[in-house]
Parts: sequence; structure tokens; C-alpha cells
Amino acid sequence: MIFTTTEKLHFVYYLLLGLLSLPLLTECSKIRLVGPSRCSGRVEVYHEDGWGSVCDDHWSITNAEVVCRELNCGTVLESKTSAFFGEGDGRIWLDDVKCTGTEQSILKCPHRSMGDNDCGHGEDAGVICSDYVRVVNGSNRCSGRVEVQDNGHWKKLCGDDRSGNNADVVCREINCGPSVAQDKVPYFGEGPKLENVKSNCFGNESSFSQCTRQETTDICPAATVVCKHSRPIRLMNGTGRCSGRMEIYHDGQWGTICDDRWGMQEATVVCQELSCGSALSIKYNAHFGRGQGQVWLDDVDCTGHEKSLSDCPHRGFGEHDCDHNEDASVICSVVSPLRLVNGTDRCSGRVEVRHDNQWGTVCDDEWDIKDAEVVCRSMDCGTAQSSKNSAFFGQGQGDIWLDDVTCFGNETSLIHCRHPTLGENNCGHGEDAGVVCSGIILLITLLLTLFTLVSRQCLK
Repeated sequence: MIFTTTEKLHFVYYLLLGLLSLPLLTECSKIRLVGPSRCSGRVEVYHEDGWGSVCDDHWSITNAEVVCRELNCGTVLESKTSAFFGEGDGRIWLDDVKCTGTEQSILKCPHRSMGDNDCGHGEDAGVICSDYVRVVNGSNRCSGRVEVQDNGHWKKLCGDDRSGNNADVVCREINCGPSVAQDKVPYFGEGPKLENVKSNCFGNESSFSQCTRQETTDICPAATVVCKHSRPIRLMNGTGRCSGRMEIYHDGQWGTICDDRWGMQEATVVCQELSCGSALSIKYNAHFGRGQGQVWLDDVDCTGHEKSLSDCPHRGFGEHDCDHNEDASVICSVVSPLRLVNGTDRCSGRVEVRHDNQWGTVCDDEWDIKDAEVVCRSMDCGTAQSSKNSAFFGQGQGDIWLDDVTCFGNETSLIHCRHPTLGENNCGHGEDAGVVCSGIILLITLLLTLFTLVSRQCLK
């Protein structure tokens, strides 16, 4: 049997993933939470034969998200500062931690050298994670497919007629406000095929753990939620909904954001959160007019990878030294975002486009390597290795947003290529288009490097 280059790469990819999951390697992860439960407490790191804490400088919800995922503790609820769970003792191992949110361990996030800090234990960082429920595969941490923990494993929650009550409890538990009813059920992937859980909430439970639930092997649709974010944002006084003065809702009222330290990383988070494409420019000095009421945020310091502006480090709500002459603004590209689904990594898979708050697919009519090249470049995935037709990465669901896409290959976004009106097509999901980008080669190189480094460390 002769294997293609891509198939060989896929084999190596899966082999490395298997090797990286060996107990020998996972024992190198030395993270724990010291607090009231396994999934909430002061963050501590094991280094040089001793446990030590983490300083809360630059501590954010994104850092906490990495900790929760690393400890298999579901969805992050809150990041805590100022020794919320009490002061630790011994060394302070980490300071100025700045995760992007995609890391598999907090030790992989950028930070000062181990033990290098300017903190005291009164600044020990903590997290609160959800032991029982998590929301995955959504556009932000407050939307997605619901999974529940059962006997130490995460399993798909079945959607049914009682999903409204279940959604209210889930949204409340993950600190995302009430659930938002959807005219059309969004699709966030199917999740595990054989391990499902049915649940029945009345809607007034304080935790999903209080709802009745039972394991089932029945085939059922995945439960999904879209929650009203605890702190929604908006752009005001611009030329459209994707440009204007930055405002955030807090404590029952809208307020502005000071332009101190305001930059493209913050604008990138805003544009993505509002489904407005990429950030084109940032504006200072009340470019779109002076706001009114509170100045809610100052010294916002995003990495650019946060899912919500309120997840970025900042002084604290209402803490500032600004007036409305310094109101911050952004201008976004209004380009529908892209994602690749069901591939072997983030740089291969079925091409999906977000439009009208729904993810949908692209038909493979006229689909070729030039179209794939635009997708790979816009997703920072290198060059296109191949374009895929006939639902090579599986059939999607929902709308088919694009058909007869014709790119020259130099466009910055797939939406900039020639195509009929969004949603106009003569296709079925058996014709869903896909791509394989060269990013997979870079990924395997990184995995090989990681495997070598971790193996050496574990065998010391």
C-alpha cells in the first residue's frame, strides 16, 4: 500500500499525540489548586522539589481557563487575585503569566523565569472552575456544546424539550447570565458518540450538579447553549455596527473604555467578539465622539487571543484616571470569520464561515487550490497543500453559506473572493469543501520538539 505525504504526516501526528499522552509525560505536569474543592483554589506549581504559588500580576480569565482545562475541571468561572484563597508559603514560582488560552499547561504560557518575581503572597492567584459542566466549541466561553462530567469523564449532554431549563442552569453556573432563546438551534459539533447524559433541570437550581441526570447510549442531538454574556460590548456612533466608540455594560449601565494602552491586540479581541472580522485600526481621543456615564475600564492589556474583552487584564471596573476625551474606539473589517472543522489540527478541515450568527459550510463547486490558498493565509496556516471536495472532512450541518467561490489567490479573506450572495447555492452537504494547509508540518515539528524536551525532563 502506498501512502501519500499527507497521510504519512497524519500518521506521525496521531503517533505523537499518543506518545504525549503516556503517563510518564503527564506526570511532569505539576499543577494543583489549594482551596475548598479540587477545581477551585489557590494555583500552585511544583518546581525544584517544592510547591509554590503564582503571582496575580497580569492574572486573567484566560490564564484561569488554561488551568481549568489542564486539571480537567470544565469551564472557567472566575479568576481570583489578592490571595482570595489565602496566602501560600514557600516560593512564588510564576509571575507575569500571559496565556493566549490555547496552551495545554500554564507552564507553557509566557512568564518570567521560574522564581523570578516582584510579589508577595498577598498577591497569590486563584481560579474557580466548574466541576460538573463545561461549554465547548463555541465562538466564546458563553456559547457552545454542553458537556457534563460523569464518573471522571466528560460526556455529551442530550438536547430535548427541557433544554431551556437546562440552559438556564448551565449559563448561570458558568457565570454568563441567562440563556438566550434561539430561533434556530446552533450547531457546535456532535461530541462523543457513545457516552451521553440526559438531564432534567427545573431551572432554579444553583448548580447543574443538582439536576437529575442519567447515562444513556440513546442517539440524541447535542445540547447547546447561547448565554447572554455577563458583560456585553458594543460600538457606538460609527459608520456601522463594526466601528465606533467602545462601550461595555457593567452594573446595570453602559460605559466607555479609556484609551490608555489601547492597541491592536485589544481591538482584535473586540472585533472577534462582535463577529466583525479582523481589526483594521484603533482610534484614540474620542474619535467617534465623547461618551457619557462611567468610564468602566482603563489600562486594558489583552494578548489578542482572549474570547471576550472582559477576560483581559485591567485595573478593575470603574478604576481609572481618564475622562471621556480619552474614549477608545475601533474599526473592524466586518469580514465573516472562518474556521476549519474535523481536521487533524487547526490548519486542516472542513471550511466553515460564520454569517448571521451561524456557522455554515462552503460548497465545493469551483473549489480549487487558489481558494484553499486564501483560506490558509487568512488563518495564519502557511500555504495550501491541497483543496478537498465531496465532504472529505465529513458533512457539516446548517446553512451552506458560500458556493461557486472563485479566488485569484491573493485575497486577504475568502469573503473577498467572487461568489454569489451568501446563502445562495445548489449544493448539499455531501459537497462541503475542505483544505489542508502547511501548518500541519509546523505542528509536527513543534510536537517532536516538545516530545524531546519533555522526555528529557521526565527522565532526569
